[in-house]
Amino acid sequence: MEIVSLIIMIIGLVALIFIYWASRRTGQDFTQQRQNRPSIDQITAEDGGEISSIAADLPASDGKLPNENARTMLDGWETKPGPSTPPDPEPETTAELPSQLIMFIAAEQAEFAGTEVLSALDNAGLQFGEMNVYHRMILTETGEQSLFYVANGIKPWTLVPDEVAETSTPGLSLILNLPSPINNREAIHDFVKTAERLNHQLDGVIKNQNQEVISEEELRAYFAMI
Repeated sequence: MEIVSLIIMIIGLVALIFIYWASRRTGQDFTQQRQNRPSIDQITAEDGGEISSIAADLPASDGKLPNENARTMLDGWETKPGPSTPPDPEPETTAELPSQLIMFIAAEQAEFAGTEVLSALDNAGLQFGEMNVYHRMILTETGEQSLFYVANGIKPWTLVPDEVAETSTPGLSLILNLPSPINNREAIHDFVKTAERLNHQLDGVIKNQNQEVISEEELRAYFAMI
């Protein structure tokens, strides 16, 4: 009887050792996966082309100028008729959204100080996270997700807080991918308001993805979707 108890005890110890080893191995693998996660290396326009630096007179490190084929906020926003019935009232029109909206917050004179950028990002409620950039995080039915993100205006696009605090930048890039995890109109509203909030605190100018100062017409086109 004592031998049977001893055997059972030994089997239990072996099982505990195996469980401990498996949990440690899983944790190491997860840590390794996080360390191996690539940081953001480029931002692409809707047509797949890489976007240049924040300022037209400051090319990216690879010498590229602003993407000539990049669409503005007004391009492709054509209306199409809604349901044909009922005939009265007239059917509503819906706007055709691009797959990606991009805004730049550019410095007009001197570059933005890193500490000022970090303060503006924090005041706008943005969080540092995936791809080493800042995100607007929202809570959905499937958990917390990124609604849109804010990156550096120049390569390598990252905004690591410790690194940003020691340097300056000519601007920031805001990128919203559509369709969004929530209602597109709510996402666009938050996206535009965040750009305006950042720009107000940094005292810069808001530009479109062609690096042209956004006009009132373009801003109205944004809010026409809301």
